[in-house]
Amino acid sequence: MKKNNNIEMENDQELAQRRHKKLRRRLKARRFWDRLAGFIIVTVLVVGCGLLGLEYVILKGPSPALRDLFINTMDETRRFRFVPQIFMTAEELDAIRTRKKMETDIATNKDLIVVATSQTEETGQKPEEDTGPRPDAYGLVDEDGDGIIFTEVKGNGYLGYMTVILDPTRVFVGMPDSYGGVGLTLEQLCQKYDAIGGINAGGFKDDGGGGLGGMPEGLTIIDGVVYNQYSDVSEGLCGLDTDGILHVGFYTYDDCVANNIINAVSFGPILISNGVPTDPEYLISSVNPRTAIAQRGDGAIIMLVIDGRQVHSIGATYQDMVDVLLSYGAVNACNMDGGSSTVMYYEGRYVNSCSAEGGNPRPLPNAFLFR
Repeated sequence: MKKNNNIEMENDQELAQRRHKKLRRRLKARRFWDRLAGFIIVTVLVVGCGLLGLEYVILKGPSPALRDLFINTMDETRRFRFVPQIFMTAEELDAIRTRKKMETDIATNKDLIVVATSQTEETGQKPEEDTGPRPDAYGLVDEDGDGIIFTEVKGNGYLGYMTVILDPTRVFVGMPDSYGGVGLTLEQLCQKYDAIGGINAGGFKDDGGGGLGGMPEGLTIIDGVVYNQYSDVSEGLCGLDTDGILHVGFYTYDDCVANNIINAVSFGPILISNGVPTDPEYLISSVNPRTAIAQRGDGAIIMLVIDGRQVHSIGATYQDMVDVLLSYGAVNACNMDGGSSTVMYYEGRYVNSCSAEGGNPRPLPNAFLFR
């Protein structure tokens, strides 16, 4: 009996030791996770306080230019428009956001655009012996003779892409199948119209960043059909007439009819008008992905996109866009919707890096395309 009792005692002691070791392991694991959670919470608090402190210094510090740049950046990202409200009142923000507006009597002088023709058409004489493609006045070469030139554009902190369409009548505005419904990606729009390429164009209603992309903002004209006829055009309008002349200005519906504008979208700001760049005081902006369309004096249409919010390219300001477009001969130019909407499609692929979530191009209400 005594031997059996000893065996039972040993078994009880061994069981108690196993339970004790198991409990110690649990306590050790719990302490580890508690410490890890504490470290994460403290790190988040420290980083958060640091970011709040940095924001306070930017908004309340000695540099108004840095403050305005920060506010403009938050505004243009839309989803983070609330961030400056942490340290600034609505009245203070309204005073900064209300930039001086351009004069609204801007209108395109068609006489400044003379669509280039061949030497044979102009003189009736045969051109000199063809010696191959030659650079134009801006150093661009139509290598394959298809009337389209594609090139990279690089600047201080940004990388972009430019397409030049020599014949402006090849350019038009495309839209989804139904007005006001669900938009189409730029690739889908190119496929719908059998277009070689294009860029995103006007803005669209995007409440909370989750818009369906089918409802354009502002006066819109597509193949002569008018949408949002009585919409406000305070930010500007950009459109092509029946002769392929690109008009930029504050056009009403009646103005568009008078100028035979058959494809147009509303957006802005206007970057260049009749060869004159817009005064920088009207172009206060941050660095972001950008899209613009322009026309040279010889009629060629320039489509330009700049990547942004990425390691290889932080983005461009409006003034950066003006500088690039002027260097390539733009006479008239208008900014299009930017940010996560900025895309360029050419010959079956997206040529730029879209900054939308996941890099997936957004559905659009319209686009400037070319055949």
